Amino acid sequence: MEHLKRSPTEESASPPEAGSAPHPEEGAEGLACALDVLELELQRAHAVLRQGVDEPTHVVGAPPPLPSPPEESLPLPQGTAVGRYIVRERLGAGGMGEVYAAFDPHLNRRVALKLLLPGGADRNQARLRLMREAQSMARLSHPHVLPVFDIGEHGDQVFIALELVEGRTLRQWLKEEPRPWREVVQVLTRAGQGLAAAHAAGLVHRDFKPDNVLVGHDGRVLVYDFGLACEQGTGSPGAPVPVDLSVLLSAQPPAPDADAFADLHTREPRETPVTRAGLIMGTPGYMAPEQYRHEPLTGQADQFSFCATLHYALYGEHAFEGHGAGALARATLAGRLRPPPRDSDVPEWVRRVVRRGLSLSPSERHASMEALLEALQDEPGARLPRKVLMAVAAAFLAAVVAGAASQWSQRQGLCHHLGTSLDGVWDAPRQDAVRQAFLATGQPYAAAAWAGVKSALDGYASAWVDRQRHACEATFLTGQASEERFTARTACLERRRSEFKALTALLAVADASEVEHAVEAVRGLSELEPCDEAATITERVPPPREPAAAARVEALYTELARARALRISGQYVAGLAAAIPVATEARAGTYAPLKAEALLELGQQQRGFGDPTAEHTLLEAAWTADEVGLDEVRAEALVALTQFIAYDSARVADGHDWFHQARALLVRTRRQGRLSAQLESAHGLLYSAQGDPIAAEASQRNALAEWDKAALAESPERASLLRHLGLTLSAQGRHEEALAEYQRAHAAYVRTLGAGHPRVGSALVNLGGSLSVLGRPEALPTLREGVAIVERTLPPRHPFRAVALDALGSALTRVGQREEAKRVLLRAVVAAEGSRGPQHPDVAPACDSLGRVLLELEHPAEALAHFTRAMTLRERMMGGKHPELASSLTGQGEALRRLGRSHEALVPLERALTLRETHAVPPEDLADTRFALARALMDSRRDMRHARALAEQAVQGFQGPGHQAALARIQSWLGARHSRE
Repeated sequence: MEHLKRSPTEESASPPEAGSAPHPEEGAEGLACALDVLELELQRAHAVLRQGVDEPTHVVGAPPPLPSPPEESLPLPQGTAVGRYIVRERLGAGGMGEVYAAFDPHLNRRVALKLLLPGGADRNQARLRLMREAQSMARLSHPHVLPVFDIGEHGDQVFIALELVEGRTLRQWLKEEPRPWREVVQVLTRAGQGLAAAHAAGLVHRDFKPDNVLVGHDGRVLVYDFGLACEQGTGSPGAPVPVDLSVLLSAQPPAPDADAFADLHTREPRETPVTRAGLIMGTPGYMAPEQYRHEPLTGQADQFSFCATLHYALYGEHAFEGHGAGALARATLAGRLRPPPRDSDVPEWVRRVVRRGLSLSPSERHASMEALLEALQDEPGARLPRKVLMAVAAAFLAAVVAGAASQWSQRQGLCHHLGTSLDGVWDAPRQDAVRQAFLATGQPYAAAAWAGVKSALDGYASAWVDRQRHACEATFLTGQASEERFTARTACLERRRSEFKALTALLAVADASEVEHAVEAVRGLSELEPCDEAATITERVPPPREPAAAARVEALYTELARARALRISGQYVAGLAAAIPVATEARAGTYAPLKAEALLELGQQQRGFGDPTAEHTLLEAAWTADEVGLDEVRAEALVALTQFIAYDSARVADGHDWFHQARALLVRTRRQGRLSAQLESAHGLLYSAQGDPIAAEASQRNALAEWDKAALAESPERASLLRHLGLTLSAQGRHEEALAEYQRAHAAYVRTLGAGHPRVGSALVNLGGSLSVLGRPEALPTLREGVAIVERTLPPRHPFRAVALDALGSALTRVGQREEAKRVLLRAVVAAEGSRGPQHPDVAPACDSLGRVLLELEHPAEALAHFTRAMTLRERMMGGKHPELASSLTGQGEALRRLGRSHEALVPLERALTLRETHAVPPEDLADTRFALARALMDSRRDMRHARALAEQAVQGFQGPGHQAALARIQSWLGARHSRE
């Protein structure tokens, strides 16, 4: 990273000042004095810094006595851990900071670490500047702004992690060889687009110059070092406001439009002045006049700096006369521009554009950065003269009169017949074939599934045509986009069309299992929005130019679309078989975007089978996507990783890590909607797996909020979010609230999938479970209906069969139908073993339920065996502190007590009580454990007073509806104990 090895400006901080520069209102004499201070301060900085560049960023005040030069810091040894990063080598060092190449083992990528050196009189100011730089750059997501990944602390040092880009500064790039003026304008235009993005985000860079533009060896142009950035309309220095870094680092990263530090009772770091009042921030020669005058700054100040940089790049000298900071400042404030060199070949029209951007008054400059960049592209020689346009118009009118305007209308009509591109994809014959295939299955939900599929595919087809037409018109009618951009967008949309075609071809011959997944398959089609940014990816990583190689890449994309269509339609085996060869060939190739997408699809296919290699495949997809800036692919890979281990209580820590990485990327790219909702829901499942239903509830509510914020249509996905929310409420004993969410989910499933769909069956099972706990008479009919749908529509080894049977058996136990409950729960155990294997912890719930009904049937020895098995299965996978263990432990204790082994019962019951008292569990579960321990204590003649207290506490836990029998049993027991005493 050449620019970091040789340019320490971003690490340098200004020395402490003894006073402040006079305010402009003090008159010309005060301003002249301030300009002299500039000169002295710059000389002092050159003496202090061992390394430097031609024009360091400057924060100017009255100079104190010259300090002794700082001692050269020793570089961090290779292998040092800085946060989660591993240091590889030092790239450069400046007066206040160092830059290292490092490795991120979590994402398997190289990064650049910028560290603030310890010590120094201006350390706190430098810390604030580094934090402000990270916050400002992380707020931006643009191809021409250097990405920031992270901010943290290493001992007493602050660091930020940035993308490691091999390249050099614009100044170094200009020195390498003579650059034609068109090439210079092209490079600076890209940097200007990064500035425009900052302005759109409400930021002013405030220090744009040749040293803060990176020209990568891969052709990328990136703006960086936002250490002096401020909000638009601010920038006038004031008294600094301290920020507690530890509080900052512990705060959750905000959404881009949120007030990031509203809860810290201070101003955001990018608004916090790095120095005391009266200082001038920026670099002489590039600073706008209003920066010298301490006026509020807008994007016009950056426009001035941009034009000063462009002048330097075009002519090899400063735009303003004079040498040294003071002289440059005087010339800037007086507007004394240098005349162009006599031997320059830069056209006069370019010079006019630059001069306007260098106007003293912001109001006389270009209206915006976008207007300036547009003016730089508006080369007079490339436009048709007005007379020619008039002649063309006259010729066109004559052609119309003569009836010979067909060639003119052909170009205009080019964009109005794109609907025919979907012939054979979603035309009338294909729609009829899909409808007949659905109805031929005879499934009760087939008609509703067809209606949902047709509605969704009609919308997708319409959106596809609209996007293709817009791209066409922007290029061939309005001229707003280049043909290169049109080509890139069309290629992306063509890949979406291939996927669309592959899916409808599969649906046209669908069987019952494919109809079951059809609505979700349509919702799973690749989104169209990323095609709008396809040109950026193509610009960064051009596709193969050689015709045979280019054709092969497109053929692989077509195969990839087919693999995805197979997966989302439920044909998992065929989908995996199609994905493997594409991923294998893409891995061996050199076109990284194809490799990233192929690995993502392969990882998704492997995830569907529970294949543990899915994790590494998805990680590789994320790394590859990150290398080429495919944010969409990387985000999907990270979300898939979170989902992959969401149910695995042994991998909760890893799941949280993937969640935070994915969330940070979605926030930076301002991504909302389906993907964000899926991520939040997966995070909720992680919390459920670790036994934290309160946090799980918050995540599921966040998921629903993300879905609704994006105004997405009602779908089975939203219904699933409602189900997940209901599960978290049930786990807290809030059964009335859970029932309401289950009812909403059930209604949404029926509307979108039809009454006989297996998802409807699963919702009925959840509904019936809550009704049973609440003691409602409609619980059993609801559960029986749900189980019937599940058994009729799901394959024999599907995991939810065991869940449904467990719910029905538990409800039968509650109403005293014990023999039927036993038969149903034996089937539940067998179903769980068949779906997951006999050693899987998912077998434990059915074992516990079977143990409870065996206790009711007075078979405590058999019950103890089932409770012990459940305990063993859970503890091996979940560890010894998971709250789900309490169910098995309570059953063990009760079985031992009924076997006359009350002394032995105390150990598991006390352990169960500790788990349930330290976690959020339903109050009836806690009451159950307390009453079981009370009876064991009483039977073993241990601490009678404590036994009574536990029983009285248990009474409070059974106060809700549905627990009348349990409450009567405890009260009877307490009454008997009282009469004996």
